[in-house]
This record gives sequence, structure tokens and C-alpha cells, in this order.
Amino acid sequence: MTETRGDYRTRFKPIGNEALAEKPISVFLPKDIYEYVRSLPNRAEWLRAAIKEAALRDTERSI
Repeated sequence: MTETRGDYRTRFKPIGNEALAEKPISVFLPKDIYEYVRSLPNRAEWLRAAIKEAALRDTERSI
């Protein structure tokens, strides 16, 4: 049987005042990018910031 993570009650909670979507998005990445992202100490926060930056940049272009 697998062990329960110590943060299982808090790891998918909103951070600060930002509300998170109810369903996660998952993607396959090229292996080299996957390895880099997995090596980050707080990869979820990094991924949120990277996606947010790209979305804002794309939104500005379409206006």
C-alpha cells in the first residue's frame, strides 16, 4: 500500500487571494523540459506563473 503524502489536505488549496479552477490541466512535455520542470523546488507555482504570463501575452496581442 502507498503512503499518504503529508500535505494531502493542503496541496491543492488556493494561494493568497487567487481562486484556482476546480479541474487541473495536464500536458505531456518534451523530455528535456519535463526534467527541468520536475527539478524545480516549487514546480506548480512556476507552471502557474509561466502559463499566466503566456496567456496575458497572447490576450494582449488579440486586443
